[in-house]
Amino acid sequence: MRTTSFRALVLSTCALFSTGCDSLFFIEAEAEEICKTEPNVDFPAAFPGTVSIKHTTNFPLGDFDAALPDDADVETELRLKSFEVTSSTDLSGIERASLSVLRPGNQEPLVIGEYRRTSTTATQTIRLTGSGAVNLLDMAREDSLDIVFDARGSLPTRDWNAKLETCAGVRAKASYFDLVF
Repeated sequence: MRTTSFRALVLSTCALFSTGCDSLFFIEAEAEEICKTEPNVDFPAAFPGTVSIKHTTNFPLGDFDAALPDDADVETELRLKSFEVTSSTDLSGIERASLSVLRPGNQEPLVIGEYRRTSTTATQTIRLTGSGAVNLLDMAREDSLDIVFDARGSLPTRDWNAKLETCAGVRAKASYFDLVF
């Protein structure tokens, strides 16, 4: 795991005597980029007619949330920076792929990145692009997340392996008003 930046801030969100504010102060913790590489992920050969394959990996969040108070409500936002699959076999048959995050206790995935094939040229690399920030509610309190790679299309008909690299940014925000006043 590689974390390139970490910061925690106490910020004023509105003037002291304003009305309509949710909070006068908040604490924000952010890891601009957390990366994880899996160098040798084995995938089985696809039987004829197989159109989908999934791989779940554990993505560490580290302790970027250490500055957040334990008794405050926390909102967490995750943004996919990059996801790349590199293999020694041809992956041009993969038409679509997605990367999703699973919240603990909830099996409904939240899509954070997508890929659509634009060419039939032989390729050994697939890059997924982020689909924007995803609100994960209080996920900053978790040590890691389960991330699911789902590929669809004409899959390789022999066993293959790939290097998977995931980089994401994570930000958490906690209201500090209740703790101060």
